[in-house]
Amino acid sequence: MAILGFGDLRELQPPALWDLAEMRRIALADGTTFDQVISDTVEGLQLLNASLLSMPHYSSLFSVQDNVEVEYPVGVVNGFEEATEYGTPLPQRGKLTGHSLPIKPYDRAMGWTMMYLRKANQRRVDADIRSTVTDARSLFQKKLLERFFKSTAETVGATSGASVPFADGGTADASYVPPISAEGKTFLYTHNHYLRYDTAANAIGPAVLTMQEHGHTAPWDVITPEADAATWKAITGWKAPLWSEVAYMSSTTERAQIADVGTYIGFLETTYGIARIWSTPRLPTNYFGVYKDYGAGDPRAPLRMRIDRNTGFGFQVVPGNWVNAPTVLAVSYAEFGVGVGEDRTNGVACYLNASGNYTDPTIS
Repeated sequence: MAILGFGDLRELQPPALWDLAEMRRIALADGTTFDQVISDTVEGLQLLNASLLSMPHYSSLFSVQDNVEVEYPVGVVNGFEEATEYGTPLPQRGKLTGHSLPIKPYDRAMGWTMMYLRKANQRRVDADIRSTVTDARSLFQKKLLERFFKSTAETVGATSGASVPFADGGTADASYVPPISAEGKTFLYTHNHYLRYDTAANAIGPAVLTMQEHGHTAPWDVITPEADAATWKAITGWKAPLWSEVAYMSSTTERAQIADVGTYIGFLETTYGIARIWSTPRLPTNYFGVYKDYGAGDPRAPLRMRIDRNTGFGFQVVPGNWVNAPTVLAVSYAEFGVGVGEDRTNGVACYLNASGNYTDPTIS
């Protein structure tokens, strides 16, 4: 007898003995058949998957890969020697280090009894599908923000693998030293991108300078809590957006030319350059993060998302017990994990408190 081995997610096609005609008999009260419900769910998740790759701000936070390892150079001071006629220069080389990316499976089921489906209408099922899409988007955003603001390493695998934070003073990996900047600035392994200041006004300058010294030049993007919007707007140098629908009379008020006023709440002119401010209700009060937006999918993005090559990117619908059962399931599945990218300097997280050290926030 042939050994088939493990069943896995490559077997996503419905079994040959599933009677699609019988599935179509399971109709809602308004005549919508169950196979159409599944089709609507698949379409909703496909639209979500496409939107995740172009979602304002979040799409520029990460790039994608399907392998576990990330490798990158560390700072090494070598230099040139003065050449002589018979002298042989000493050989020198660069140095690499790296870390692992996590991955976890996630699933969510929509479940109904057969009797409910026969009595329900399309609006009720649409609400279930909409809820699934909302939960999928929420999970995606939450995992990105959690890794950005998390200052500790996460174990990957059964032994020594680890998903590390941004430059953290050598706690996660003492062998990591930020590369020498293009201007020649050198760093120690103790260099830290997790800061604590008393106020946002006092913190924003050092935070963007920490980005600039690594070659991440203005403009920078700043993630702020929605609850702290008034605090940020009160900082000296704040520039409110210019709304094209509003007529501005002659005044001394400066306005920022923001192409999409729906995504940024304003600009902030710092000592070192311009920062673009966006807010989210997921980040609690008294935190903010700074990064350089290089565009969606750019490998220089702050974070790196690991996916499974069999399941692909985003959320899929996998078979549930569709027929011949008193209950019916439609299961949405995703397999991914988020770690820091190959440039561990493209991100600064800041905690606002009068004293103490940086502590990780709870992302909602």
